[in-house]
Amino acid sequence: MTNHSIKCGVSFSIMVSFLLFASAASAGLLMDAGLKGVYEDNIVGSAADVEKKGDFYTVLFASLGGNKRIGEDTFLFLRASAEGYLYKRYTDLDAAIVGINGGVYKEFNSVLSATGSLNIKKENFKDSQRNSNAYGGLLNLRQQVHPGLWIKEGYEFAKNTAASSTFSYEAHLLWVGMGYSIMPKTTATLGYSYLRRTYEEPAGYRNIFHSLSLGLTREIAGKVSVYGNYDRQYISSNHHAATHINNVYSLGLSYSY
Repeated sequence: MTNHSIKCGVSFSIMVSFLLFASAASAGLLMDAGLKGVYEDNIVGSAADVEKKGDFYTVLFASLGGNKRIGEDTFLFLRASAEGYLYKRYTDLDAAIVGINGGVYKEFNSVLSATGSLNIKKENFKDSQRNSNAYGGLLNLRQQVHPGLWIKEGYEFAKNTAASSTFSYEAHLLWVGMGYSIMPKTTATLGYSYLRRTYEEPAGYRNIFHSLSLGLTREIAGKVSVYGNYDRQYISSNHHAATHINNVYSLGLSYSY
């Protein structure tokens, strides 16, 4: 990852964030930030990553944007985001990512709401062969079935074009999850997701991830929360006969406005 790429990415993110902040002043401000530590005991990705085992990494993320009402319980939104990844062992995966996403949020009634959005990203890695441009779309449904219980379902598509075709892929993600307030300011979550990722090289190389997740979030101050997640992933590949199991442990702090 070159200094020039980093400077361009940071400048781009700051510029877009400023424009979004200015527009949000006359509408609704959206802001998120956080820091988390993650440990995976069996990192599986592209064909170049099949020999990787476990590693710990830190993620720093932030987004800034705004929304504007365009109809009854209907809002347009736009966000600029930035993420940084720092690995302890596999430093080739260290990355700086900036992006924009925008879309529509609609509340149909007191129970059902939906979100549809499109996004673009610029990804810079320490291993320059992984540098990429990506775009995608997302559709999310949410049901507030009880004041303390919600359910979500969603689909996401992503197309990643990297400097090397080994790291270029197309992905389809389906998920369902629920959250329940087990006590004031404390929410437990449960979810399942299915991810299919097909790479350009080797031709037709594909990974399929079945993930079960458990989480706990606790609000510790106004708009500030601490959370912990555990994910159990079952990973199969058409290029390698063995099925992999990956355990993912996350602990983080987040702010949401």
